[in-house]
Amino acid sequence: MRDYVLRRLLLLPLTFVGITFVAFCFTRFVPGGPIEQALAERQQADRKRSTAARPSGPASPEELDNLKRRYGFDRSLPEAYAIWLGAVPGPADWITVRLDKDGKAEAEVADDLAPGKSMKLVVTQAGRAFTLATAEGKPRAHWFAVAAPLPDDPEKATRVLVYRRAYAGLFQAELGDSTTSDKPVWDEIKSRLPLSAWFGGWSLLLAYAISIPLGVAKALKRDGWFDRGSSQALFVLYSIPGFILAVAMLQFLCFQLGWFPTKGFDWAHLSWAGRFHHTVVPLACEMIGAFTALTLFTRNGLLDNLAADYVRTAKAKGLSHARIVFVHALRNSLIPLAATFGGNLGFFLTGSFLIEVTFNIPGLGLLGYDSLVHRDFPVFLGLLTLSSLAMLLGNIVSDLCVAAVDPRIRFDKSA
Repeated sequence: MRDYVLRRLLLLPLTFVGITFVAFCFTRFVPGGPIEQALAERQQADRKRSTAARPSGPASPEELDNLKRRYGFDRSLPEAYAIWLGAVPGPADWITVRLDKDGKAEAEVADDLAPGKSMKLVVTQAGRAFTLATAEGKPRAHWFAVAAPLPDDPEKATRVLVYRRAYAGLFQAELGDSTTSDKPVWDEIKSRLPLSAWFGGWSLLLAYAISIPLGVAKALKRDGWFDRGSSQALFVLYSIPGFILAVAMLQFLCFQLGWFPTKGFDWAHLSWAGRFHHTVVPLACEMIGAFTALTLFTRNGLLDNLAADYVRTAKAKGLSHARIVFVHALRNSLIPLAATFGGNLGFFLTGSFLIEVTFNIPGLGLLGYDSLVHRDFPVFLGLLTLSSLAMLLGNIVSDLCVAAVDPRIRFDKSA
């Protein structure tokens, strides 16, 4: 068991790199990113120039170049991905300056030796090279300066990029800043993760706690009125998408009857009773699909096992009906459910964005939806990182669950 888990864990980094690299390439080639948004703002400013004062915004080539550097679009795809991972150092702090006629310039930057304070660096050009020193003349080895010319630059003064390199990526638990809110991505995720975990935990618990007993009851009362009636109800519920059911329940239970809140979930200002009151309708819509599928899996699996040869052999040996059903047949019937447990665990953790959008619940699902709509690629990559890790770890959990319920599976080498 230990060796198997270790082998699976060793495969995680390669799979994770493959998933995140494909997604990182997706953010580079899909239109509508921060650079395109800056160009759109510039076009709007040009159209309004004749009727109103030109609004402030990224309009000049220098500001657009600064945006490219800020989001890493000035680097090649492999290098930018390595910086995002934190495998190679990237520009932690940077500023551009123009040299005067004497070949010098001053840059006010953050003091890396005194957090929270700033300092002045003097940039001096000597031929094609640049030297950096503090105002007192002391060199700073952690800062660098390179020429950063612009295409069709209207200014003749040399443009210099002053920057400091540091490891600041996923390996250092830093996911960059949101292009929409300018807040750290990790802070955005941490603020919404408890709410998604609240809904996901209850969905997972209730889905398995209700579906397994219900599936067993349906199998034991096969072809009876209870089995037929519940099967019809389950097929109807399974055929209704969760977000369609959410709209219907929102209109009927929330707006017309007023039994439940219409939207929002202010976790900090709600009591426990208020939290459960806000949870009922979104939770029912989120778990309805998994609940119906798990119930039918349990019923059909138990019926197949009750018709197996080993059950007839157990009956011939004189075992009680309850022991045959709940000890032998039910354990084998849970194998398909155990195989999907890890995947459901990752799904419920990351939230259902359709349900959260419908009820305006500020969880990870709504955050992911907003990041796609506004092309907030740092947030999108951060959420993809979380969901990918949950999926990969969930697959291992599924294998362990299958091994726990299936006695034929052994991870030791002698088996």
